[in-house]
Amino acid sequence: MKQKHLYIGAASLSLLACSQQPNPALTPEDIAAQLDVHYEVVSNFDNTCESNRGDCFDARLSLTLPFDYRDAKWEIYFSHPKTIISESSEHFDITHINGDLHRLVPTSDYSGFNPGQPNVIGFQAIGQSVTKNDVMPNFIFKHDNSEALVIDSTKEVFDPQTGLWELPHVAPFSKEQQWRRTKNDNVPLASASWLYHHYASLHVEKESDLTRVIPAMRSTQWSDERLIVEQGLSFDAELTDTAAAYLIAAGLKLTKAGVTVIRKHQDMAPESYAINISDSDITLSAGDDAGWFYALQSLALLFDKKTASLPVGSAKDTPRYPFRGVHVDVARNFHDKAFLLRLIEQMGMLKLNKLHLHLAEDEAWRLAIPGLPELTEIGGYRCLDLQDKTCLLPQLGAGPDPESQVNGFFTVEDYKSVLQAAASRHIEVIPSLDMPGHSRAAIQAMEARYERLMQQEQPEAAMQYMLIDLEDTTQYSSIQHYNDNTINPCIDSSYRFIGKVLGEIKKMHDDAGVPLTRYHIGADETAGAWVESPQCQRLMQKEKIDSAQQLTAYFIHRVTKIVNDMGVMAGAWSDGLSHVEPLKLGSKIQANLWGLLPSQGHTLAHEMANYGWDAVLSLPDVLYFDFPYMTHPEEIGFYWGSRYTSTYQVFQFMPDNLPAHAALFVDHMGHDYDTTDTVPMNPDSSFAGIQAQLWSESLRHETQAEYMLFPRLVAVAERAWHKANWALPYQPGEAYTARGNQFSEQRKAAQLKDWQAFLYVLTHKIIPRLEADEVFYRLPPAGAVIDNKTLWLNAPWSTLHMEYTLDKGATWQRYQGPVNIDQDADEIGVRTYTTLSDRRSKTLWLPVTNDPKH
Repeated sequence: MKQKHLYIGAASLSLLACSQQPNPALTPEDIAAQLDVHYEVVSNFDNTCESNRGDCFDARLSLTLPFDYRDAKWEIYFSHPKTIISESSEHFDITHINGDLHRLVPTSDYSGFNPGQPNVIGFQAIGQSVTKNDVMPNFIFKHDNSEALVIDSTKEVFDPQTGLWELPHVAPFSKEQQWRRTKNDNVPLASASWLYHHYASLHVEKESDLTRVIPAMRSTQWSDERLIVEQGLSFDAELTDTAAAYLIAAGLKLTKAGVTVIRKHQDMAPESYAINISDSDITLSAGDDAGWFYALQSLALLFDKKTASLPVGSAKDTPRYPFRGVHVDVARNFHDKAFLLRLIEQMGMLKLNKLHLHLAEDEAWRLAIPGLPELTEIGGYRCLDLQDKTCLLPQLGAGPDPESQVNGFFTVEDYKSVLQAAASRHIEVIPSLDMPGHSRAAIQAMEARYERLMQQEQPEAAMQYMLIDLEDTTQYSSIQHYNDNTINPCIDSSYRFIGKVLGEIKKMHDDAGVPLTRYHIGADETAGAWVESPQCQRLMQKEKIDSAQQLTAYFIHRVTKIVNDMGVMAGAWSDGLSHVEPLKLGSKIQANLWGLLPSQGHTLAHEMANYGWDAVLSLPDVLYFDFPYMTHPEEIGFYWGSRYTSTYQVFQFMPDNLPAHAALFVDHMGHDYDTTDTVPMNPDSSFAGIQAQLWSESLRHETQAEYMLFPRLVAVAERAWHKANWALPYQPGEAYTARGNQFSEQRKAAQLKDWQAFLYVLTHKIIPRLEADEVFYRLPPAGAVIDNKTLWLNAPWSTLHMEYTLDKGATWQRYQGPVNIDQDADEIGVRTYTTLSDRRSKTLWLPVTNDPKH
């Protein structure tokens, strides 16, 4: 029997005397349009957790109608990523269905709605909830057999001033127990006053450097002279349309009457280049087409529009890492071809060269595979079909409409056009279809195929690509609370499916003229799966495998061989690879390393680099861009690995010395931590590169995805290409602590100067290019303090304007200097804006107190 809390809303108790006679005049449309749903987190601590899984938080839902309503033949479906384990109302039941989908229904004690009186349902869920981002939109109302409808009050609302989407059904997180995860949470709230001091701490006087580019070049020698190129540039070698477009976007003209640009071939390392600018011409040297392309990107950023000039001197440049990547999850929420093409355009400018496309997940399959139509016909869409016959479950707040923006897939032609656009910018696309875990979409699609062919009396064809053992009775729950999302590694049909999919993807690449060179298998597992599978029990006996947990390694070995036999390098996440025997895989493997640094994540990273694998740093601490920019309940992003990841934090990253971050960073609870390099890097070992990750559970719009990528991705490009002179050099076996002062004041000063130089190029060169390409980047909010009744504002970028409101947003005034606060106001709102697009940042509210300084 389900356990109940003692908390029951008074309004709910008042309904006990009401009758349950339905009102026939009301339609389901009336209810969906006028039911007010209000979600509030009560506390993340000071409670008794009823789960044996650890910590919990208390929250409540309030349901209010403006009219009398007694009908009980209805249910509400809603997404809640933190599984609800109990609720306190005698009038409503909440049950977990699968994944994040929950159902709320009236109980036999339900007595209806009184006009304007809320039904309050207290509940407890696993984990913590400290931001609005944790709450999903699009609660679904369904009456009996009527059409499923989104409840209007739970729909996202677009803010035209910020360009962001809001969740009006979520209450503010104003109390400490709401925005802090535990009593031990030491991460400060990014209030307006905290930001003011933070911005001030990062500011140093730095003159603009017109010879700085992003990413910074390895060595330069510039004079004070400038070459005027007002007449444009004249190239002695033909430019591709793609390359020419970057120069034109930077403001350069391409004319025969312009300054001569000579292309020179030299024996240089891959992707390397040199620039020599004299007082009469320009020579660009490179050993390959990629180096030539990157030389043009640097030339474009060296161009100063105001003076129509370039610096006279020379530069030599070569990348720090061969792998400079971006991972984009288009599976959980779909991001279309136009989004990818915009991203590819910016990657080319930033010298990023790997695009890891996460194309399949539990929630969806996003790439059409010829011969397997169910993968996208069913797996590409979500709606309210609890049997997954026509679409998948409406996870992640998808709602019931299969035509909404979170749904869709790439056709074969879409995918080929993405490949070609990437190749023209020297970017390799790495497709990924996660397995054996995170595979519910594929499993459900192949079950639908099975049923179709069985109805056609084709049992052999029906079983051809089956992904589960039909006799498996194992009960398990994945990290995202699915009980049916893991491909069975013990049946041949699973590998036939993988071979079929890989063969079709390879053909797409070949047809596009862009050969497939890497494929990421994922290699995620689901703890507890396959234990009761008869097929697995037989395989384990045959192969002398001791436990079901070892089947992940068996799966990885077998799939890696399939991939390698196609002449393709396989990639996988480090947690899956940690189960395998390295010598069985050889060196032709890409390992994405995602251990947390405070949890000694450098140890596994060093181990896998020492194997000789292509070890790619993908650390959540600085490279997961589904985490918030700052600690604030209004910010988008999850926070399990880092409470915030600012652009500055990414800029600080020292990828060649992972243990050393204990001298700079704190853990996800805001506490200092210590590291010891117990597994040193071999002298001949190195990382292949770094990759930024964009997971999309809560990113339902393209603008949200771009907001999370930019400008942080610009800092990734800097660190992937250029090694800063302020970084701590790697010392094998060294231990680090925040208390050791190992990152000296001199290094800190050098870092801040470099940061300001980086910011100048970011704000004066990169941001205008993002605007021109209609890329939606994040505007940082303003910092503010009140000192002796005087309002002071600051911003992290010199190009931003600031404004404030004293009347709760009714009117706004531009900030031009300290403001005397001589009128009554409970709080002052502050924000930044850019004249490039007249867009505003989020507003932060500064309380007005009687203290002389706040």
